[in-house]
Amino acid sequence: MGKVAVFSYPYFGHVNPTVTLVKELVDRGEQVYYYTADPYMKFIRMEGVVCRSYGDVIGLLDEEIPIRSTDPIEILKLLVPHKLDKYQRMTNLLIERVMEDDPDYIIRDCESYWGKMIGVMLDVPVICYITTIALNEAIMDQHTEFFVRNVLGNPAGQFTLPVEGTRFSEVLNACARELSRPYSVEYKAIDAFSGADEFNLVFTSREFQPYANTFGPDYLFLGPSIRKEEEDGDNFHELTSSGTLVYISMGTVYNDCLPFYTKCIDAFRDNGWRVVMSTGQRINTADLGALPGNFTVRSYMPQIRLLQMADVFITHGGHNSTNEALYHHVPMVMFPQAADQFAVSGRVEEIGAGVARSSRDCTPEDIADMTRKVLDDPRYRKSCQEAGQAIRNSGGAKLAVDGIFAFLNGQVLQSAGCP
Repeated sequence: MGKVAVFSYPYFGHVNPTVTLVKELVDRGEQVYYYTADPYMKFIRMEGVVCRSYGDVIGLLDEEIPIRSTDPIEILKLLVPHKLDKYQRMTNLLIERVMEDDPDYIIRDCESYWGKMIGVMLDVPVICYITTIALNEAIMDQHTEFFVRNVLGNPAGQFTLPVEGTRFSEVLNACARELSRPYSVEYKAIDAFSGADEFNLVFTSREFQPYANTFGPDYLFLGPSIRKEEEDGDNFHELTSSGTLVYISMGTVYNDCLPFYTKCIDAFRDNGWRVVMSTGQRINTADLGALPGNFTVRSYMPQIRLLQMADVFITHGGHNSTNEALYHHVPMVMFPQAADQFAVSGRVEEIGAGVARSSRDCTPEDIADMTRKVLDDPRYRKSCQEAGQAIRNSGGAKLAVDGIFAFLNGQVLQSAGCP
């Protein structure tokens, strides 16, 4: 039996994919020490798992710096010291406890770089898990426009290299190395945007991953971890025979979207469709005013249950929500807000499973037109069905643990669909 320390990033979208992975590790005889924040321990508590608390760190991890530039170098100058300062503080907070646990290896979230720092200190193997689409230096260099537009948020997708003939990754890595020198770590530019350890588990199907052919056997594509139907919340049985059902949710993090919710109400007001909208905890639903009779609005909705009934999903394009929609064959109208949502939404458009645009300048008429387009064209649902089947064919937690054990023994596994 081996001992493994798992360092999560304490947000639902990062913890949720690890639940089946941890269960599989325990079922295969591993002793798991799972580090997370207190609110997320309930998802991980099971026999064979020792939960370790990060303590009161949400405020630290939530600290953000305003980044108004779309220039890659300027972004790194702000981002790298900010991130490494957090990582160093987390490492100092946890190292003594981890040394007592004495793990044989470490599994860490792509955002939990302190797991890598601790692994180097303890001289144990470190495995990274990536809860969204993966990035690598080949994408930086061979598909720079995609990287600049979808990762750095530059809509033009353009960047001029300071020295002609150099690679984009070379320029960014030189900057990252200089910025990370005070922290005594080998920090690359890719570490600021994704995970890149000796072995990496990606909770994305190979079919959904952009430029999947640029990834070698050190990246194992598992497919997303799809939640079971929720036990709480309404059953909404009355919706199963109520005609077209539109489900709206902007996720659990970047969901302070009162103007957008108001536009959605105007877009579908008394149009004969049934609309169910989840606003999250940051919105007072009273601020939406009098609701039309065809709307049901709550701060929380049982998403899996609703996706099993919905005809279309209006979403922020978060990775978990997107894959849950694909799994249940629900086409999407996407309004990305931040982080990986732009790249995920772009990929959904590429495979023909939905449409996307900015929520800031859209009108109620735009929202209604995009929704009708997706509903009226059966090709969107067909693309969702194909993507959903690819998810079902992915190896999931069993493949992940097979890959972990192979890596620890110096062997290599291939993802499903790998050429």
